[in-house]
Amino acid sequence: MYGLDINFLKDREVRVFDAKPRSRGGGATVVGDRRPLYIGLAAALIPLALVGGYWAVTRGQVNQLQARSVELDAETAALQGQLQEISGIQQQIDLVQAENNAFVTVFNDIIPWSALLQDIRTRTPARVQIVSLSQTEGASLQADPADPNAPPPPAAGGISIEGVSCSYDAINDFALVLQRSPLLQSQTVAITQAQQQPSLLDPQTQGRCPGAAVDDPDFLIDYGIGANITDTPASQLIDELERQGTVGLVTRLRALRERGVIE
Repeated sequence: MYGLDINFLKDREVRVFDAKPRSRGGGATVVGDRRPLYIGLAAALIPLALVGGYWAVTRGQVNQLQARSVELDAETAALQGQLQEISGIQQQIDLVQAENNAFVTVFNDIIPWSALLQDIRTRTPARVQIVSLSQTEGASLQADPADPNAPPPPAAGGISIEGVSCSYDAINDFALVLQRSPLLQSQTVAITQAQQQPSLLDPQTQGRCPGAAVDDPDFLIDYGIGANITDTPASQLIDELERQGTVGLVTRLRALRERGVIE
């Protein structure tokens, strides 16, 4: 019997297959086209560029603010130096002002005895004679009725007048007249004593009560009157002091007023 031997490999047609993918649209893709890659890279780099630009702008602003901070620190140091200088000048001004106030206080607290004696002399009635006048510590003042809890004001310097009078009425008149004196505190003027006794005066040499006969014995009244000297500043009593002949103090006070040291 005969065997059938067929070689299919010998008669097979060799075909070359194209390994390149084909587009669904039928068109062939261009070899080496990298535009999608560039687009992707650009899409990734744009946010990075924006962040970098923002960082650069922010960094520039920070540098400007730091430079401005350095300038302000320098200005602050300069201002602190000026403030210290001003503080030193103010201390000198306060010292001079304190010295001026002390200087003015000396003059404001002065009530010359010459003015006080002249004022009392002109207010003394004809039937009253002053034997002695002395300085005292002054009577303590009562508390302000409007504020009972407030402490009473400190006692000012005072005077004590002693003498003789022809009558009690003359003593009362003398006290009332003294209350109107601007150099005394009216609320402190008070009669401290009034006692009748035979006169020891020699009417021929030492005078007598007006209207009494030379041969008639006089019964005089010893009296005492106390008062506080006014605490009103002398700068507010210039006119009164001038009327009493206190020329020197008045001149100084007016000079201080012209210079604005006192009002």
